[in-house]
Amino acid sequence: MQLTSLLPVLLSTLSLTSALSTGQAANWTATNFQLECSPGGCAYRFNISAPASENAPSFKTYCEGLTPNATACANNTIIAAVSPLANPTWNVKVQHEWHVIEEEYNSEATYWQAGSANVTETSKAFLIKPDVFYGVA
Repeated sequence: MQLTSLLPVLLSTLSLTSALSTGQAANWTATNFQLECSPGGCAYRFNISAPASENAPSFKTYCEGLTPNATACANNTIIAAVSPLANPTWNVKVQHEWHVIEEEYNSEATYWQAGSANVTETSKAFLIKPDVFYGVA
């Protein structure tokens, strides 16, 4: 492998390491969860927010879409998908993406956090604990 090929890989690894610090991720709070189904399919909507943490910036947005498709929320750095599990349980997946200028490496890094929660159609509020963290420079 040539040095020119190895350098971007090394820099990506360094950025990924910094994204995976030992700090705890903030819980994401989902509220006003609604699920409406008809013979044609199911639609969902909810609000979701998170405070800033050592690992990620804060966000607050509104999500709506059709199951089980992943759909960008009103804040397009957030993507949500709601999928049916065993009746009456549904899985809500959310992903947060953000960009950081890594001045030390003169590049822009992209980071992601993702998490999910199992809820019932009568759930109105719930927490999602991000459990997936990754980044690329």
